[in-house]
Amino acid sequence: MKKVTTILLGVLIAYNVNAQGKYGATPEDSITCINNLIYKDYLKSDPKLALSMWKVAYKVCPGSQKSLYINGASMYKSLADKEKDEAKKEAYLDTMFAIYDQRIEYFGQRGYVLGYKGQMMLVYRGKEYEKTFNILNESVELLGAKSQAGTLVALMYAAANKEKNELMTKAELVELYGKIMDLAGSNTDNDYRDAEEKINAVAAPYLDCEVLVPLAEKGFGVNKTNKDWLKRMVTLLKRKKCYDAAIFASVAQAYFEIEPSASGADGMGRIFWKNKDYTKAIEFFQKAVDMAETDDEKADFYLSIAETYLSKGDNASARNYALKAIGARSGWGDPYILIGDAYLYGAASCDDGKLGKFGAYWAAYDKYQKAKSVDGEAASEANKKMAAVSARFPETKDVFFYNQKNGDAYKVECWINENTTVKTK
Repeated sequence: MKKVTTILLGVLIAYNVNAQGKYGATPEDSITCINNLIYKDYLKSDPKLALSMWKVAYKVCPGSQKSLYINGASMYKSLADKEKDEAKKEAYLDTMFAIYDQRIEYFGQRGYVLGYKGQMMLVYRGKEYEKTFNILNESVELLGAKSQAGTLVALMYAAANKEKNELMTKAELVELYGKIMDLAGSNTDNDYRDAEEKINAVAAPYLDCEVLVPLAEKGFGVNKTNKDWLKRMVTLLKRKKCYDAAIFASVAQAYFEIEPSASGADGMGRIFWKNKDYTKAIEFFQKAVDMAETDDEKADFYLSIAETYLSKGDNASARNYALKAIGARSGWGDPYILIGDAYLYGAASCDDGKLGKFGAYWAAYDKYQKAKSVDGEAASEANKKMAAVSARFPETKDVFFYNQKNGDAYKVECWINENTTVKTK
């Protein structure tokens, strides 16, 4: 006790009267405050004692330390998680949320703290749809690109909850999604890449051309010179392949004129592709590749080139660029599906009067199977194509004529030049 008293005296001497407001209104309060701020020493060894001391410090010197609020919110969250009685649980949560509010009062950082409060609201008070959304939205409005990754994800979930309860339209949700993705994309930390995956998963059911096209048509008139809006809308329309909509060409061209970029070049390529000017389309897609800043972007543009060659009927070139896309992004099924399509469409050129044409079908089946094995999201499309191409397989008697049977190794000659296995109906 003598040691503690000596420490307290030293602290009090170090702080003049002006510091008493921080550690209490009076010298006596300051002694009480500092004596109880050591609650942190007992957080793990004696949580009950820590909470008891914390309450004293929280009451006597609320402006003493920011950690008082960080630790307080954590303690009451833990109490709520363990409590079985619903009334007590809600009381603990009320206190936790009040701690967030008082932290703002004493230490500012409103946007940052509201982000954490909103995340906790989503978890524990998720049915308070408007309040939860408004807290998270205010945080993001205040912080912009400095918003925490978790807050951006939580805001997307809160928006989806509002839409499901008819408190927000699909168009409003999609517009918000674009803004959130812009903010996440402006950060290089891996936490934001994980956040983007979660945000995309929440937004996926809402992102279809039926929603996006009217949204683009409605906003284009007043946003035709708004670079951020144009970029966001081009990205959304491309993601759902709304290329047939006339508004896509308008948005893509306006964006490219304002800011020649990889995304803009890709949009221009889509315009020429739609008009079947495949040479110009490939030219712009290649510009997109050259201007791309990441391998992930390059992968998309390589696949665009591959799709264009496939439309031209140049199946070998289509495969070559699909392989480039695979090299730029692993775990992606779409390029494998495209290679399977190239083999299927080009099967006639491999017809040697024996099993060559069927070999192309077998190789196509292999690629569809590969697509679903590396990418769960490609499974549905791959399964449909596997069923379609397997209907073209030969009968057992047909391959037997060439001394082959189901499961035998087979080398596909011609331009495909791949090893596969014999497959029969």
